[in-house]
Amino acid sequence: MTDIIKVTVPASTSNLGPGFDTLSLALDLCNEFTFKIKESGVTIRQDSAISLPEDSTNLVYRSFCAPFKKQRKSPPGVEIIINSKIPMAAGLGSSATAIVSGLVAANYLLKNPFSKENILSMATKLEGHPDNVAAALYGGLTVSYSEDEQVFVHKFPFPSELLLVVITPNFDLPTRIARELLPAKVPYNDAVFNISCTAYLLASLLNKDWEGLKIGFQDRLHQSYRKDLVPGMDLVLQEALKAGALGATLSGAGPTLAAFINDKAEAETIGTAMQEKWKEFNVESKFQILSTSEEGAKVESLVVK
Repeated sequence: MTDIIKVTVPASTSNLGPGFDTLSLALDLCNEFTFKIKESGVTIRQDSAISLPEDSTNLVYRSFCAPFKKQRKSPPGVEIIINSKIPMAAGLGSSATAIVSGLVAANYLLKNPFSKENILSMATKLEGHPDNVAAALYGGLTVSYSEDEQVFVHKFPFPSELLLVVITPNFDLPTRIARELLPAKVPYNDAVFNISCTAYLLASLLNKDWEGLKIGFQDRLHQSYRKDLVPGMDLVLQEALKAGALGATLSGAGPTLAAFINDKAEAETIGTAMQEKWKEFNVESKFQILSTSEEGAKVESLVVK
């Protein structure tokens, strides 16, 4: 018999403007990973056009090995099939899905010795920050905090009325490059501004104060430093607001942008307006209308005789 484990992990948009490395929201766009256990070796297959490493350096496989290492056990041979629907290096948490899938699959094979909190800590260590992996693991809107090797997370209620217009340009932006642009120190006033906006954003979401979101989604800590890597970013975000969005932000490290709406009838208009504005900077793009996913990573097992 062959053990086959399938793990489905949602995409995520992090920061949501002011909540840098803290806020993340799971989306109803998922990557699927199938783990077929075999006697030895590692094989990586891809059900998409995305080119990923097909050896032991693959991030999914490295994550798969981590729980076995913690248990001082050798990982079994495995064939991993990756069905990737989330664009890579786009600011939608593709690497978080890879990390979480490997950890969850291994934990399942080991008979679940690690709690969800343990898995989050391992995922954060592999990812370098907790926001995307928290949303990928728990689903919904997550508020996370890490110190040393401890990671703390809460799910925060996100209004089901809100949808996102997620628009991705035709170029990649690796997170590493986007993070290198961030300064080691920021002005005190900017730090206070972001703390205030993050609190106001969460309060507005809790109270369903749609007008308040226009205040809450503002940021001074990271977007302005990254905008040179995303031509026309400020004007495209402004165009979303002009077209009726409640707020618009850089998704994670970018280059994807996310506009938040509460009227599905306006989604096409807002997405098209953002596309047309980006064309003024010779940038082609595609947009999707997404809702949130309250469910995080899901694992199911099949036994094939």
